[in-house]
Amino acid sequence: MTKLSIFVLAFVLMVSACKKDDEVVDSLAPTSTQNGFAVEFTATWCGPCGDWGAPLIHKFGEEAPKGAVISCHASGDPMYDAALYGSFTADRTTGGGIPSFWVANEKTTNSSAMTNLIATGTAKAGVDYSYEVSGTSMTVKTRTKFFSPDAGEYYISVLVLEDGINGNSTAGEYKQNGTTNSYPNDDFHHSYVLRASSVVGNAYGSLLVSNPASSAEIDKDFTITLDASWKNTYPVVIIWKYNAAASAPQYEYINSLKKK
Repeated sequence: MTKLSIFVLAFVLMVSACKKDDEVVDSLAPTSTQNGFAVEFTATWCGPCGDWGAPLIHKFGEEAPKGAVISCHASGDPMYDAALYGSFTADRTTGGGIPSFWVANEKTTNSSAMTNLIATGTAKAGVDYSYEVSGTSMTVKTRTKFFSPDAGEYYISVLVLEDGINGNSTAGEYKQNGTTNSYPNDDFHHSYVLRASSVVGNAYGSLLVSNPASSAEIDKDFTITLDASWKNTYPVVIIWKYNAAASAPQYEYINSLKKK
């Protein structure tokens, strides 16, 4: 093959790769649909977490199949991430006990809370994303769109979750206590487990934009390192509005998306 032919082939491959990346970004289309958000504070050693906490977070997950539904595990649990647990609970307190739940900006165990949130319909902003995993690296491309102008700071967080972790009576330290009534067939699996964030140790992510205009679109890419032992992982993306003067939560939930 001549030098010219090699050069032409390399150029074609480079253009093709660039076009593929552009096509991925161009295909992202955020909507104002409210997808929902819930976080559960839980632990394997907590009997009520298995008895009624796990069924409730799964109910929220079923009601919000495109929303960010998260299980954040506490100290003494093999799925505990001290920094992320501390970050979430700093603004969304457990109230001193678990299981503890927040749906959007409300601390609640109301089983209809997610339905009510999603029924609000239109959100101030929406997000869409694509992602790929190579080895222990997850790359997430996001596009956020605002549907009305607003003053203030908006943040974006990309959180990595894991589903399908065995938690039955043979699972050793992963065994979930309290599942006799809620999962009588000894088939419990941990789902929505919080594993990592786009900002290490920070559940609320990084600044997205200040004072967005109507129809403003912001593209951001994130790379997150995965642990090789994590198996069924996927990202969720959440948009928050930050208000330092507000009582907790200062990170007001706006919208989210899960694509799995």
